[in-house]
Formats: sequence, structure tokens, C-alpha cells
Amino acid sequence: MKVSERMTKEPITVDPSATAKDASERMKKENIGVVLVAEGDQLKGLVTDRQIATKVVAAGKDPAQTRVSEIMTENPVTASPDMIICDATEIIGENGFRRLPVVENDRLVGVLSEADITLHARNCDSCTENIFSEIEKAEK
Repeated sequence: MKVSERMTKEPITVDPSATAKDASERMKKENIGVVLVAEGDQLKGLVTDRQIATKVVAAGKDPAQTRVSEIMTENPVTASPDMIICDATEIIGENGFRRLPVVENDRLVGVLSEADITLHARNCDSCTENIFSEIEKAEK
């Protein structure tokens, strides 16, 4: 199965000019821990709840004044829609990601989450093996 068959086609995004407060409010509303940072359909980065906590709150910065472009991960690892899901599980597992942006021809076209993969992995022995293999590596 390809990533395009399982990914969310309308990922949650914020503009690079959005503030950490804006991003955290969006995370709360959508019940997620990461938002993609995009200008139109161009992926610029991503920001996590942990980045907001450590780079803004713990650093004593004002979340309403700190732009996500100041704290985001630039040039994040991505998948392509034609990638096989099992290959995406390796990327997610190796890096400890919960979500993987999906980009085609420099355009953001979706996001693949752990939940998307879990639903697929129930019926895919290879993906299940990849997930357990990466968990074992992380525990060592």
C-alpha cells in the first residue's frame, strides 16, 4: 500500500508568521502535538508542543510574540505519496516521529500519522515487523 492511500490529505498547518500561542491553540483544538508550517502548499517546517514548551515557555519568551518560524524544525524529513507505507514506518520509527509530512514536487499534499500506519499495520506483517524492530532499537 502507498502512503497516498492512507495519509490525511488536509494536514493541519499554520503560517510561518503565526505565533507559538496560535500554534498551541491549534494543537489544542485539533488534539495533536505537532503542526506543519506552510506558506500556501509549500512546507517550511514543523513545530511541536515540546518545542513550544522548551524554546518558548521554559526560555521565558512570550508565546504571543514568538513566531513559529523562530522555533520550528526547518526542512523536516518527508515522505512522498508514492512511497510504500512500510518504508514510511521505518522513517517514523528510526526518528521517533509521530507524523510525517508528505510532499510531492515541492508541494505539501498530506501527512502520515502513527494512527494511519497503525490502522494499516493490523493487516501488514511487514509493517508490524518494522514497527517492533524500531521499538527494540530505541530501547537499546
